[in-house]
Amino acid sequence: MTSPPFSLKMKKFLTFLTIATLLIWGATFLYFYVTGRIDKYLDPAFRIYALVSGIGMLLLGAFNLINQNRAVGVCTHDHAHGDPCTHDHHHGHDHGHSHDHDHSHDHDHSHDHDHSHDHEEEEHSHSHDHELTPSGVLFCVLVLLVPVLTGTALSKDRFSTEYLMKWGKIERQMMQMRIARAAKATQQSDTLGSVDPGANPYTSDAVAGDTPGAADTPPDPDASTGDSPGNTQEDNSWQTFTLEDLKQMVPQSEAGDFLLDVPQIFYTAGDKELMDVMEGIPVETTAQLMEETLNNPNNTRLKAFRLFIECCAADARPLSIPIDFGKAPPEYTEMGWYKVYGKLHYANEDGEILPILKVEKVEETIEPTDGLIF
Repeated sequence: MTSPPFSLKMKKFLTFLTIATLLIWGATFLYFYVTGRIDKYLDPAFRIYALVSGIGMLLLGAFNLINQNRAVGVCTHDHAHGDPCTHDHHHGHDHGHSHDHDHSHDHDHSHDHDHSHDHEEEEHSHSHDHELTPSGVLFCVLVLLVPVLTGTALSKDRFSTEYLMKWGKIERQMMQMRIARAAKATQQSDTLGSVDPGANPYTSDAVAGDTPGAADTPPDPDASTGDSPGNTQEDNSWQTFTLEDLKQMVPQSEAGDFLLDVPQIFYTAGDKELMDVMEGIPVETTAQLMEETLNNPNNTRLKAFRLFIECCAADARPLSIPIDFGKAPPEYTEMGWYKVYGKLHYANEDGEILPILKVEKVEETIEPTDGLIF
């Protein structure tokens, strides 16, 4: 029995390689889902699709692997029209020689001729030029396998410091552009950073434009609402957002601190109503800390940030706020997780409106289950 030609061996090898690629992709999807690594990359709403896709690719790959040597009624090698075919092969015409030939001369038309019709219109080509070349298949396999295997092996499931610094700066600049456009659209005559000292009982002397770190004015114990002195209830009915609204929307700890995420604080900048109400409120937030390279004139600040993801890690955006200690920051772990307690203030620095958390204390903590905000 002769061994199959090299071209057939190569075709079988490439078929196995493509099936192996499908199996590897399916196994990778399942690995990320089962181990929980997918939590760092994908919104919870889409994770079930990764599981279904992984199972589907494994089943499809297994089916193809089992049936790869089964005859499927197609020609697997090149042959001329007159060569014998060792398997069932059907052409588009009847080889029982049922051609209707109009022979104008009389002769004995027996069926012992060599099937070498000289009809140009019946020329057939079986070169299968539509198939990929071995080098093309190998290239496709490498493109599919190398990136996913390299990423799986080398990824630390988190972004680098350089990425966070670059995109954190971009996000802050984009926020300032939005604030500027909003200010121009409303044509406000007063400075957006100014606050009404009577707007809430938490308001302190450290208002926008002042240097964070100044002593707070103790809240008025009689001021239990966000009503300004002298205002009637009818007058306040026109106010669209009050401290009472904030209390209904945001949970508070037993100590009375508002439990706010960094993105929630970040997006309050530039909204005058929100800043009037939230100026000076006590806040507890959980975030990662890193060096503050922007708006840190006295080197008393760090950056508290959280990653915000709309769909997957590809669109992750680090949103950050400066936290001010009023002195040199204590020792900390870069990109470590901390609970930060302090008072929220808004400052206008170099034409930028910044929400700044004046730190009262920080506590190291473990990464929360919702480390990424979706």
